[in-house]
Amino acid sequence: MGVISDDKKEITIIYNTNDKRDKQTFGYLSASEKSLSPIDISNQKLTGTQWAEVSTRLNKSLNSLINSEKIEGAIESFSDDDCIKILRENPDALNGAIVFTTDKAEQIKNPSKVLEFLDPDSAAIDKT
Repeated sequence: MGVISDDKKEITIIYNTNDKRDKQTFGYLSASEKSLSPIDISNQKLTGTQWAEVSTRLNKSLNSLINSEKIEGAIESFSDDDCIKILRENPDALNGAIVFTTDKAEQIKNPSKVLEFLDPDSAAIDKT
């Protein structure tokens, strides 16, 4: 079973509750009326297969998910296995929350950008 939701009304967020930006992103999503499936990597480790699935869904390499300022070494030279170990053992290395719906996936570095995942609330307002 994967970590990515197949329900159009559900949003999956992979985030680190110890990161200020990630907490803000989570807050935006929590305030919406959509069903939320949160995965806090500071408390719940993803498997290597799940990280590979995330990478594939984002169409990004695993090393692009890591904040190079949070680790030592040249991130470009790390293998996928190295990146998975870093993400599993050092949740602070995640470079922004990862948000999924059935048809959209994005790594969120700016919390307000997550608003693109939410339907506009003005649909029921009458135009004058």
